[in-house]
Amino acid sequence: VPFDVALTGAEAVRLILYENRAYSVILMDNQMPVLTGEMATRQLRAGGFTGTIIGMTGDPLGCHERSAFEASGLSVCVEKDTQGTRRVAELVASFALGEDYGEPRLSNSGGPLMLEL
Repeated sequence: VPFDVALTGAEAVRLILYENRAYSVILMDNQMPVLTGEMATRQLRAGGFTGTIIGMTGDPLGCHERSAFEASGLSVCVEKDTQGTRRVAELVASFALGEDYGEPRLSNSGGPLMLEL
């Protein structure tokens, strides 16, 4: 599966909105430098990106940062723990294999993946 890596939230926004790169799915970390995952997701959605964004966070349920990240336009949000990492692997595999691994149902447009580290 082809993929690109953005080291900052601002770089992800630039690649998608200004360089018009098409992605099937974006893996977004909330703790991104320059532009947080929440802010980058909001900008992507405001800019018209309608694809799948999988958010990853270490913030506990109920805290302000996590709630704001989840409300920013993510398709799904997972924990930065073993279970969350497994869920991300399942979701990415569903794109690569064209299978559905459960709710939410994610579409596969066949484009590359955007990974934010």
